[in-house]
Parts: sequence; structure tokens; C-alpha cells
Amino acid sequence: MPIRLSAVVLRAAALAAFFLVAVSPAHAQGARGEGVGPGGTFPYASIFLATGGSVASTGDLNTRLDTAKYFAVSNDAISYGGGGRVSFGRMVLGGEFAMTEFGEEGNPANGKTSALRSQFYLAQVGYAVYAGRHFNAYPMMGVGAGTMVVTLSDRNGGGSPPSGVDPSFTDIVFHPNYSSKLDATYLLFEPSIGVDWLVLRSVGDRMGVTFGARLGKKISPNRAAWKLDGNKVVGGPDLGPDGAWFRLTAGIGWR
Repeated sequence: MPIRLSAVVLRAAALAAFFLVAVSPAHAQGARGEGVGPGGTFPYASIFLATGGSVASTGDLNTRLDTAKYFAVSNDAISYGGGGRVSFGRMVLGGEFAMTEFGEEGNPANGKTSALRSQFYLAQVGYAVYAGRHFNAYPMMGVGAGTMVVTLSDRNGGGSPPSGVDPSFTDIVFHPNYSSKLDATYLLFEPSIGVDWLVLRSVGDRMGVTFGARLGKKISPNRAAWKLDGNKVVGGPDLGPDGAWFRLTAGIGWR
């Protein structure tokens, strides 16, 4: 089963707090180049891998699935992906992609299986409120798009939706054939707060390993339009990312 978001968000927040405590002695050394400002440094660049958790509004989808005796899909998800950061003065520019796995549920009584997955791409811009030799802290806004993918399977075939007209989502739920993959694209906004820690082997090094933590919220302002094999599907559920998320990152950083 997917991990519960409440627990992992608390752990990520605790990790971020640890970074803040760890960097406080360095903050007092501003005269030695720690921190944005006179004599300070700018944010370092990085490329990274990321993993974390998020939630989606699956209630409408599960109501549709329940009518055809599918098991409900989870609203908790585990995500994995990667991205990069560069700086322009105090500004932090970045891009990120991720795959999100909500899991698969199968009903052994009737052989019906439902699965939900997602992927998204973001362009991001932020501002370094603190940028030391080792530590970056920044609020950030991401703008992009994502795709929700629902796969419905019936080991008994399940028939086919009506031909010659745009099928409804309900038609496909009751008649998925052996497998039907429906997808819906949505707009995505992600306000967040991030912290990164750069580990260097020596004082003179300018490249090292980065570890980070970020907390934020997903906002999808539009109702996603559903398709099956590129063709329009009528009356699809309102399904999109919703609520808090967290990500932990690890990568390579340099200045």
C-alpha cells in the first residue's frame, strides 16, 4: 500500500528543520562569504533525482468505478523523477519531471483491475532568501502540465464501447474490453519551499553532492479532458492533483 502522506510530510518537514539548524552557525559567518548579500555567494546549480509523495482527488473516479464493481484506487501516490537548477543572481531557475504511481487494484471475484498513474513536467522560478557556500533556501513557483492515466482491465473481455460515436466514460467503465487506457491532461501550478545542502570534500572544492527537501502544494485549475486512444471521451470524472506534496532530492551541485 502507498505510504501515508501525513507521516512523510512530517518527516520531510523535520529534515528541513534539521538543515536550518545545521546551517545556523554558518549564517553567523557572513563576513567569510556565507549568505546572500555583501561578501556573500549566489545559489549553486545542481542536477538531481527526486522521490516523494503526493495526493490526488480520486473520489469522483472511484464513484464511477464502484458502479461496475472495480476496487477503488488510492488517492496517495509515490513519485520519482529528476530535474535541474541554475542561478541568475539570487534568482533560481529550474525544470523538473516526475512519474507518479497510485498503484493497481484487482477484484478477484470478477477479474476487473483498475490502475492510476500520472506524469508531469514543470518550469520553475524561485528566489534565494539564503544562499551560503553549502546551504540554499528558496520559495519557488512551478508551472507546467501533467497527464493522468487510468487503465481498466477485464480478464473476461467486458465487451467494447459503442462504435461510431464518442463513448462516455461510463460506457468504457462497463465495457473496457480486455484493457482500456484512458488519459487526461491538466494544467499544473506548484508553489513550494525548498532547501538544498551541498557536501564538499574540501574547502577549495566547487563541486559536490547535494541533498534537499521540498514541501509544496499542487493546484490544477482546469477540469481535465479525457481521451481513449486519442479519441474524445464524454463525461469523464474530475481527476487531478490536489493538496500537499513532498520530495527529497539527491544529486550533484556546483558553483
